[in-house]
Amino acid sequence: MAVAQLLSDNPLVLYTIIILFLLVVVAYQRKAQHSSLPPGPPGEPILGHLRIIPTDNPEYYYMRVSREYGSDILSFNVLGQSVIVLNSVQAATDLLDKRGANYCDRPRFVLFEIMGWHKTLTFLRWGPSFRMHRRILQKNFQKSNIGRYRYLQERETIVLLRGIMDRPAVWETVLRRFSTAIALGVGFGIKIETDNEPLVQVAADASYALGHGGAPAGTPVDFFPLMRFLPGFLHDRSLRFANHWRFAIVNLRNEPYETILASKPRVQSLVQDMLDQQQSQVTQGQAPEISEEDIKGAGAAVFAAGQDTTWSTLVVFILNMVLHPEVQSKAQRDLDKVVGRDRLPTFDDRPNLPYIDFIVQETFRWCPVSPMGVPHRSLKDDVYGAFFIPAGSFVYANARAMTHDERIYKNPNEFEPDRYAPLEGGGRGEPFPRGQFGFGRRICIGKHFAEATVWIVVAVMLSTMSIETEKDANGTELLPVVELTNGLTSHPKSFPCRIRPRDEKSATVVRDAQLSSI
Repeated sequence: MAVAQLLSDNPLVLYTIIILFLLVVVAYQRKAQHSSLPPGPPGEPILGHLRIIPTDNPEYYYMRVSREYGSDILSFNVLGQSVIVLNSVQAATDLLDKRGANYCDRPRFVLFEIMGWHKTLTFLRWGPSFRMHRRILQKNFQKSNIGRYRYLQERETIVLLRGIMDRPAVWETVLRRFSTAIALGVGFGIKIETDNEPLVQVAADASYALGHGGAPAGTPVDFFPLMRFLPGFLHDRSLRFANHWRFAIVNLRNEPYETILASKPRVQSLVQDMLDQQQSQVTQGQAPEISEEDIKGAGAAVFAAGQDTTWSTLVVFILNMVLHPEVQSKAQRDLDKVVGRDRLPTFDDRPNLPYIDFIVQETFRWCPVSPMGVPHRSLKDDVYGAFFIPAGSFVYANARAMTHDERIYKNPNEFEPDRYAPLEGGGRGEPFPRGQFGFGRRICIGKHFAEATVWIVVAVMLSTMSIETEKDANGTELLPVVELTNGLTSHPKSFPCRIRPRDEKSATVVRDAQLSSI
């Protein structure tokens, strides 16, 4: 606040800082011209590519430029800041995986600071705090440990099915309750019973903020932090949005935490484990390793990443079932053969249902819900092939480009689960997608848990439900129009569809299913 007041009262100071900043930018640009940077389109003096890179859905722009220059790695300059974009799995693996020690840092996310993010693993800079948060979360979500959450996942899918049967018109809200219940159950031990509980709205608000606020480290204020102190009428769209929707992220961090503190008795969860550790250290006269802000941040990481990406992925799945009834029919034939019609699928059926896994992977590939991911930051100068990558570069892994790489996937814009079937089984033997969960030391810790959660929903919904096009009053089918939101996360905008039990037998199975105790 003191800095803001100083700049407000002394505009000459602000102008001086801006001039000095621009001089540094010019000096950097002259230096960069003599380096063998990866290719990229011409920029403008001083501004570089600030006005050239689109704010909305930049992943498509990077894909086009990558094709134009015949290069999987591109270079841009925004106000003197080097930006490197990786458009292939090979380039991302070579740099972010194999040289992960040099690309483990994050930039400073000024826009996200304004929105209220603090000590959340996704956005933490490299250092002791990051390592502590990653250790805590990794312990809970490593592949060998996620089996303990099966009861929660299977229970909540039953609640999901019943919710859709009772309220098919609000299926998006029912899916939101499901994804919120999973995230809060794992992170906080909080049970969500109905669609209209306050924490469901907290999740919806946070999802909107994440899906419409712009790419992290990709907005003007991220490159020129002093913009945050300018009068409101000079703010750009992203800065106005961040200030207006700050409440959503603050609520995401605070309300689940306050709910668990007020709960009696408390259920074991990630946050409760951290609270117990903190209390134990205080009781023993030690300074607690974990602060309240650490606990809120870790909880928010599970809540934000878990509920929003799960919900977004399931909406992608529903959309494609409406658009591809032949995929749905094939899956139902497999489910009927393996599971039958007298019970719901469980995780025990997964090894015998490869086509369901193909649908899940195709859902991840067709629309990666974090298309540009969160940028890495290089710690030291690096050389990749003939290209120089300066220290401090923002390095993006373009998941959209990787999952739609025409050299790997035939007809990449089409939803075709059979692409993964082996050649001897009549498929194309294409590999499962990579990129949607990130790379290196910043790869999503909850990857295996997320895949399992989506798998059980896809299996039980296809086993018991028909997902169809909606019809208007005249009986005309209302085909969905595919439109995606823009921001850190991306998902289809609302579209009409009809979800109903396949038949009375399916409805009976759902009604009679036993909820496991929690």
